[in-house]
Amino acid sequence: MALYFVYLGIAAFFTNYISTVGFIYTGEHITQKLRQKYLAAILHQNIAFFDKLGAGEITNRITGDMSTIQDGISYKVGFTMSGVATFFAALVVGFIKNWKLTFVMISVIITMVVAMVGISKLMVRFKQRSMEFSGIGATIAEEVFSSIRNATALGTQERLAQEYDGFLAKAEVWGFRMRVVMGAMLGLMIGIILCAYALAFWEGSRLFVDGQLTIGQILTVLLAMMMGSGQLGQVAPHLQAFASASATAGPIFSVIDRPSLEDHNDNRKLDEVRGDIELKGIKHAYPSRPEVIVMHGVDLKIPAGKVTALVGASGSGKSTIVGLVERFYSPVRGQVLLDGHDIQALELKWLRRQMALVSQEPVLFGTTIFANIAHGLIGSKFTDVTGAQKKDLVVAAAKMANAHSFITTLPEGYDTNVGERGFLL
Repeated sequence: MALYFVYLGIAAFFTNYISTVGFIYTGEHITQKLRQKYLAAILHQNIAFFDKLGAGEITNRITGDMSTIQDGISYKVGFTMSGVATFFAALVVGFIKNWKLTFVMISVIITMVVAMVGISKLMVRFKQRSMEFSGIGATIAEEVFSSIRNATALGTQERLAQEYDGFLAKAEVWGFRMRVVMGAMLGLMIGIILCAYALAFWEGSRLFVDGQLTIGQILTVLLAMMMGSGQLGQVAPHLQAFASASATAGPIFSVIDRPSLEDHNDNRKLDEVRGDIELKGIKHAYPSRPEVIVMHGVDLKIPAGKVTALVGASGSGKSTIVGLVERFYSPVRGQVLLDGHDIQALELKWLRRQMALVSQEPVLFGTTIFANIAHGLIGSKFTDVTGAQKKDLVVAAAKMANAHSFITTLPEGYDTNVGERGFLL
């Protein structure tokens, strides 16, 4: 008999070990795929989507939020399944021994489950609010560090730090509420279990006096139900991980499931492009400020082969026209025509390959000058050229832009690292 229990213990050890490792591997694998799909969905969104989304929030989702999701779908799922299975096994044992006392004890289990479900909803809501303010704070930090020179030059470090602390304080308040609810749930679970002991002895003594069951049956039902409810109670601490994962996964899956406006465009291409651009009855408002009408009833013709200058005060719509022509945004009303064709019906990648834009504030990637210029070859017939040919093309482009002489005066020439957003320049 002793050897039997030894074998049983060894089998239980290996079973738990294998199941735990399996759930950890599954959680890691799912989270990895989720990161890839989230990043792919982010890169697939139209530019208007990012007007209300900060870079810090994206970083926070990929790092912190994904870890929270992984915590909620890995080994804790195995522990929860084990606890639920133990509970149902104990329930079967209780009904076999005495169904009357078991039915009385089920009322305790129902109370426990209802309490856990109700409190879990509060935990999910509080976690969502906490993550929302944490994401806003992360965006502020990202923007400050990326433009630290401006923040230092204007002397706004203290004010920006206070703004960041303000969002962290709000996130802390909601996080503290979630912890309070979690503590209340644990205390409630223990209280229900102790009340279950009292109920079992009270009802068991009545049935024992009536001769409907023996002391052994009372103890068997009591221990079985207490073991089952105890295992169910041990699931409660894992509910915090499940609630956090559920609250965190909501915004991530909303982005993954969000269809990009670019998905609904036709794949038309023009056989020949002259370059005549026309704006007809344009009305436009930015998604981040829909109540502010930037352009209303604007008509404009830009003939091909001529230089057209847009002159006006700040906010008059000059940059907006460029954004509409590049199809960074879609007008609320009206049409933007290229050679008489509505650009909304043209293939987006093809359309943008027909244009070149040099903005007032160019965007540089955190790599070398050579690599930044070479990015312009992506999507062209020179995408797969060799290193020597690519270098010739980069140098030729720099000479055409009158930047070659400046670049060669730098200590490392074209291999100079410009830093994030050209910070080192």
